[in-house]
Amino acid sequence: MPKLYHLIFCAIGILFTSQSYSGEKVNYYVIANQAQPFQIEHNGKQHSGIVSDIVAEIFTDSRYDLVYHTYPFNRMISILEAGGEENWITYGSPKWGKVQSENLSDLPIYTVRHTLVTSQVAPFRYQDISSLESKGMVLLLGFDYPELMPYIKQGKMDEIRVKDYQAAFRILKRQPEDTAFVEMESRVKYHLGRLNLPQYDYRIDGFSDVIPDYPIHLAFSSSIDPVIQQFINRRLAEMAENGTLEKIVNRYI
Repeated sequence: MPKLYHLIFCAIGILFTSQSYSGEKVNYYVIANQAQPFQIEHNGKQHSGIVSDIVAEIFTDSRYDLVYHTYPFNRMISILEAGGEENWITYGSPKWGKVQSENLSDLPIYTVRHTLVTSQVAPFRYQDISSLESKGMVLLLGFDYPELMPYIKQGKMDEIRVKDYQAAFRILKRQPEDTAFVEMESRVKYHLGRLNLPQYDYRIDGFSDVIPDYPIHLAFSSSIDPVIQQFINRRLAEMAENGTLEKIVNRYI
């Protein structure tokens, strides 16, 4: 009889252990192609980048299973607005609106600074927004630039939308006197390196007087399990305290 009890208790213990470590899913949403160096992916695999490395570090050696979902930006937003997978996370900012601003991590993970990129071929010195009158403003498709829209609507500058960074730098090269590219400083420097373009060929001016600096956070589903959100916030605080967040950012900037 004791042997029978022992077998029963062992079976219960194995069952409990398997359930405890089965891994609760956390669904992480990644923007395809356009979000480097925050999210870098290759055909939906080989994930890296500032945000992806931070998220991976948070869940290392945890009881949670991180599941990746990669979509073009507009498609991802549509999915998240419709509810998305249970317990989803991505990244966002209080500046962005929609699902990327509704439920954010306690701590920011990065501060975004925008820059104005022009060609060194044509001498140009940025002083303020009036310096850009009559120029074509090169902007990425799928992203909003509310601070620039009043000037574009008033006809003070033209809007040139491009699908990627290679196209943006190509336009600056072809029309050096007439165009300027507005984008995050981190993305500009990352893509100049990725495309093997000499940074000295371009003038990079701060653009914070038009688009103020703002923080980036992790963004959560409005219905995420509070236990998961508390776990993430606790891990972020630990990573900020021990220097891990800064170390991850410095890999890419």
